[in-house]
Amino acid sequence: MAGSSTHLRTSPATSWGVALALWLAMIVALFGMIPERALNVGSSAFFVSFGAIGLWRWSWGGFHMLRAWAYTRHVFPMIRRRAEADPAVQGRHVAVVVLSWKMGDAMNGAVFGNLFRDILDYSGHGTVVAAVSSQQDVALISHVHRSIDRAGGIRLAFTMQDGTGKRSAMADALARLREMGVPPDCPGILMDGDTLVEPGTIRRTASILLHQPTVGALTMDNTPLVAGRTMDREWYRLRMAQRHVYMSSMAMSGRVLVLTGRWSMFRTQIMTDPNFAANLLEDVLHHPRLGPITMLTGDDKSTWRWVVEQGWDVTYVPDVVIYCLESLPGKGFFADTIGLQKRWFGNMARGGAKALKLGPRKLGFFTWLALLDQRVTMWTPLFGIVFFTTAAVMHDPAFLAIYVLWVSLTRTVHSSLVGLVARRWHPVFPLLTYYGQVVGAAIKIFVSHNPNVQKWTRQNTGAKSAAFDPSAPRAESRFMLIGSLVAFVSLVLIVSNVTSDSRRFDLQADDLVAELIHGR
Repeated sequence: MAGSSTHLRTSPATSWGVALALWLAMIVALFGMIPERALNVGSSAFFVSFGAIGLWRWSWGGFHMLRAWAYTRHVFPMIRRRAEADPAVQGRHVAVVVLSWKMGDAMNGAVFGNLFRDILDYSGHGTVVAAVSSQQDVALISHVHRSIDRAGGIRLAFTMQDGTGKRSAMADALARLREMGVPPDCPGILMDGDTLVEPGTIRRTASILLHQPTVGALTMDNTPLVAGRTMDREWYRLRMAQRHVYMSSMAMSGRVLVLTGRWSMFRTQIMTDPNFAANLLEDVLHHPRLGPITMLTGDDKSTWRWVVEQGWDVTYVPDVVIYCLESLPGKGFFADTIGLQKRWFGNMARGGAKALKLGPRKLGFFTWLALLDQRVTMWTPLFGIVFFTTAAVMHDPAFLAIYVLWVSLTRTVHSSLVGLVARRWHPVFPLLTYYGQVVGAAIKIFVSHNPNVQKWTRQNTGAKSAAFDPSAPRAESRFMLIGSLVAFVSLVLIVSNVTSDSRRFDLQADDLVAELIHGR
């Protein structure tokens, strides 16, 4: 964490204006670069771009948008009104496990100070287990506790992390929580030590959890406070906006796809179940080619799947926000974002593979379909690149301009719809949307062929002996990756027929509409 950098919620207003002007200027310039006939609705470029794959992806994405809009604007407000009218959901004991790894005094003071105040605001009593990295952390957090909770309503305990991973630290803290004893069917929280809660967070989320007897856990909206440049900040903000839309859509089916490690709430009977911690500590994916793969990162996928396996619903609270302090590691925007996405998408690939085995009956059909869709979407963003690059090389360089214009317009629409639902937008969102789709697709393809590659950037997770290093891709993984890429490119070329001499790829042809309709 860059301690000397200011963590901002939004970028300066000047960056907004400059980015918008540059983006609009680029779109205008692109319109002037492409042949006039390519702008006709009947042109080949239009039909190729808005073909079956594009129609499918936009329909699926639009369906998520509609579901998210319905959930945030209509369904959830009704749930909120009913929950807040229920007096039985207030004043419960609160159990909290906080994982704080070398966060520093300032961070620990702010995080635990806010947490203690919020517990006192909700019920006045609770149990907090802090998994820390040093005795200095213990002294600082204890001091903050004494200064805020003068009546002693909050019990505070500590466990020491050994730096070998978040899973073992969480399992130790959960064991300590069980030893201390907490009442059943109360709100329990798993959270990271760099997460700030605002006043009323527990009160407004506990009511949603406890009022619905089928809900076992929930998570909520995240607002990143980012230290760094505008691109760094907006990259995080776009990811959280996309997450908000996707979470809201999935909540319509009662099954969001992850319980984020930043901050998630569970019923205490789940958190104190020994099997919950055991699954978290020793979660294993049995891969048909690579054999057993012990899950090192991705604890939020493991907790989510265990809750769903037990028959609980998992929901999302869109009107309560936690603040997560973020900063890229400092190796450069591309290196940092690629490194983070390798971990995130690796967790998604491993967790999704295990979750799919639960089947549509346990997961629900829409949730199962969404997990299945994740395995297909890693290929679709690359279709346009392969087709238009080939068309530009073999037929007319103007196809590249057409592709860039198409990307600019469609990603502007897509990011604007995301911004409309999530209520956050910046003119660099279209560019970052495309970057995330293409680079994310490449990373997803890599991790799907190398699910054994795991590394946690801030601890020693993934560092194994030379005799068996799960982070080293195996030769057969590279071979299968290359084979998959060749097969994909071949499929695109065959389906699109872009390598042929057909006049449908001649942007200067006089009768493109007839060419498309009659295939002459």
